Amino acid sequence: MSGAEATIDLAAYRRNLDRIRTRVAPAGLMAIVKADAYGHGLLPIARVAVDAGVGWIGSLDIATGLRLREAGIHDDVAIFAWLLGPAEDYARAIEAGIDLGVSTVDQLDRIAAVGSAGRARVHLKIDTGLHRNGADAAQWPPLVRRALELDERVELVGVWTHIAEASDAEDSDAIEQFHAAIAVAQGLGAAFSVRHLAASAASFARADARFDLVRVGAFSYGISPGGGVTAASLGLEQVLTLAAPVMAVNDGLAIVATGFGDGVPGSAAGAMEVAIAGTRYPIVSVDVDSLEVAVGVAPVQPGDAAVLVGPGARGEPTLQEWGDALGTIGEEIVTRLSPRIPRRYTGA
Repeated sequence: MSGAEATIDLAAYRRNLDRIRTRVAPAGLMAIVKADAYGHGLLPIARVAVDAGVGWIGSLDIATGLRLREAGIHDDVAIFAWLLGPAEDYARAIEAGIDLGVSTVDQLDRIAAVGSAGRARVHLKIDTGLHRNGADAAQWPPLVRRALELDERVELVGVWTHIAEASDAEDSDAIEQFHAAIAVAQGLGAAFSVRHLAASAASFARADARFDLVRVGAFSYGISPGGGVTAASLGLEQVLTLAAPVMAVNDGLAIVATGFGDGVPGSAAGAMEVAIAGTRYPIVSVDVDSLEVAVGVAPVQPGDAAVLVGPGARGEPTLQEWGDALGTIGEEIVTRLSPRIPRRYTGA
């Protein structure tokens, strides 16, 4: 166990979901819960999403999707898995009603080979420039044709892609490529009930990127995209707060009970601060299980809570600040937090 504790505000998560759904309507929302729900805890987060009426959960992989099904998230909620290895247990995925994001003919053939498991629900992926799987323009017609040939074992549900969200011009080009791929597929006889392209940033910024469904991960947790854009400016609330107790105070240095063994980046030394009773103090070193914080002659005592990350309402640093200071994004900060840190849930 760690000396640190992460507090997850489930009510804030639900409010974020509500705001996102209002923003992207009439498109539907897929709540992404990969990487243990971005370090927030898979099952508590997924259950709130389902309770809030979200109809799609993005699990990333089949194993996570199966865990969700086994935890009681039944097939009235669609689960989408798209990171598919060569030795996947497709039989279990099909039996559990998990939708599969497919990029290659080989994947289709492997899925269809599991004939006794039932008819698989698949979403075909076209690469529109990010090069994160997906069929290119030459591979796309054969992929669509093969899906149609396998109709008895494969139900063609969706078409999808990832976009880079790097610039408006690149995103516009990706959207055009997506439209073109859909037109090619329809010309071959394919019909899709759901089309999805946008993740967090594009779903907020561009109505033309929403199609039938958007896949939102980071924004649902109040994690902003960085570059000076805050969660609050998007109308979102940061869901996670990370704090640890002061263990000792010696010669103007407070020893805080967390470190890089919990996932706190070593580069935080000299770059970041913690808040104690609303006042910020600089981190001067990061060890495996502790931080040294320069408090000088301030009245800091053992047992005081040092807040490393929070929504910012009480003077503590936000994930946006951590990402900007360390040259990364808030998603990296939360997903590297160790499972040994207890997660405490509020606002259920």
